[in-house]
Amino acid sequence: MKTKFIIGNLSDVGRVRKLNEDYYGSFNGNYGSLIIVCDGMGGHKGGDIASRIAVETIKEHFASLSSDFDEKIEIRLSLQKANEALINYTSANPDFEGMGSTIVLLLLRNDQAFYAHAGDSRIYMIRNKQIHQLTKDHSLIQQLVDANIVKPEDAGSHPNKNVVVKALGQKDELDPDIGEPVVLFKGDYFLLCTDGLTGFVQNNELLNITLKRSPQEACKELVDLANERGGKDNITVQIVHAVKGKPFPVKANSKKKLNIIIIFFLIIVSLGFAYRFLLLNFFPPNIPGKSDKKSKTNNGKVIAGDKKTDQTIQGGPFTIPKFKDTLLNVKIRTGNQLNKK
Repeated sequence: MKTKFIIGNLSDVGRVRKLNEDYYGSFNGNYGSLIIVCDGMGGHKGGDIASRIAVETIKEHFASLSSDFDEKIEIRLSLQKANEALINYTSANPDFEGMGSTIVLLLLRNDQAFYAHAGDSRIYMIRNKQIHQLTKDHSLIQQLVDANIVKPEDAGSHPNKNVVVKALGQKDELDPDIGEPVVLFKGDYFLLCTDGLTGFVQNNELLNITLKRSPQEACKELVDLANERGGKDNITVQIVHAVKGKPFPVKANSKKKLNIIIIFFLIIVSLGFAYRFLLLNFFPPNIPGKSDKKSKTNNGKVIAGDKKTDQTIQGGPFTIPKFKDTLLNVKIRTGNQLNKK
C-alpha cells in the first residue's frame, strides 16, 4: 500500500531578529517527496542566502535523477553539492566569507523514510504516541554533554549553545550524517525544525501539539509558543503526517501478552461456571414449595422431615442441606458437632 502524506510548514522571523535566515522546501517528483529545512548561520552575513542556495541546490539535484537510484548515495551527493555551491559563492563574493547553513533533509520514497543532517537543526519521528529524535546535534554543547562536562539540563542556558561544529559551507569537504532508512506506517509523523523552535519548546510539547492538531495547525501553534517564550531566533518547522499506508505491526511480545490475558480470562470464567455447577448440584438452595416433603417451621426454625429424607440446618440467611447419612456416614447431633457412626 502506497503511503500518502499531509505536510504542514511555517517559518517566522521571531521577535528579536530583523532578518529570517531560515529557509525550507517541500517538493514532489519521480524521486518521491523531499522535505528540507535549513538555518543560515546566525551572526554571519548572508545567512539567508546560504540557506536558500542549499535548498535550491538539493532540489535541483533530485530533479535531475531518473526514477532508479540509490537513495543514500544521492542524498550524500546532494548535500556535498550544496556545500560546494556555498563555498563557490563565498569565493566569488568575499564579503560573504564565513556564511553557512545547517540542514535537515527527509526523503520519502517507496514506503521508506531516508534522512540526513549537518548542524543543530533536527528531525523527530512520532510513532505510537512516542517521540524519537532521529538526529544528533553537530554542536559544541552536544560534544560537552557527550563528554559529561555539561549536564543535559544545563545545555539550553550554556553560552556556547549556538556553536555548530558541522554545517554546509564551513569546509571544502562535508561528511553529513545519513541515517538508516525507516519503514513507513500509517499514523507516523516526522517533524523537521531549526533550533529556534527546540530552544524554547520541549519534546513532550512537540509531541502533544503535533498529535492534537493538523500538521499546518500544529506548525502555527508551535511557532506561536516559541514566540511567546521569547522568540529570540528564527523559527522554522515542517510536519509530515502519514495518513494512509500499511498499519504498524503488532509486536510478537504484545501478541503473547494478549494471548496470556485471554487464556487467564477463560480460566477465570471456567472456574466460575464450575463453582456454580458444584454449588447448585451439591448445595441446592432451600426454596419453599420445591422440597420432596414439606417441612414445618416453628418460629423460623426448621423441623426435620422424614428420617429418610435430607435434613437442613438453620444457618443464617439461607439453609444448608445435610447430606444423607448413607452418603457422608455422618449425622448431626447438636449444633455443629459431628460424630462418626
